[in-house]
Amino acid sequence: MVDVPNEQSKNESINKRFYLFPKWRMLISFPWQIWAAGWLSIFKAILWLATDPTIPEPMAKILAAKFLIFMIPFIIFGISVWNLKKWGVWGLIFLSVVDLIIYIVLPQASGNIIGNNFWMLAAVLLICNGPIGNILILLSSPVMLKHAARATE
Repeated sequence: MVDVPNEQSKNESINKRFYLFPKWRMLISFPWQIWAAGWLSIFKAILWLATDPTIPEPMAKILAAKFLIFMIPFIIFGISVWNLKKWGVWGLIFLSVVDLIIYIVLPQASGNIIGNNFWMLAAVLLICNGPIGNILILLSSPVMLKHAARATE
């Protein structure tokens, strides 16, 4: 049986501390949109480096720089969303918008991310690392902002 803290003690705990993997993110009452957005941002940060992409030279440098610059912020903001930090939600929204703008400015980047991989891996890469992941994070932002604001009260 899970010991669920009352709302006031949970909010005090959320406001004072920052946990790498907060226990409350596994509670049934924790919003699945926040849980999913946190994981999606972490996958967005690390998955591309694990796929061994084969991309032509100028685009390879651009995408490598983008992923290296965004990697640490996506991890930090993803974990801070689980901690219901409002600054983390705004940071994740900002990173998702900037990342989406990059895909709009460089439309060939989406095709280079998925490459010639097996279709299932290509779909996962498009969702996690591509513009679809950014759109999913932005769609969950109202729920993230609502719960982060409630945690700071």
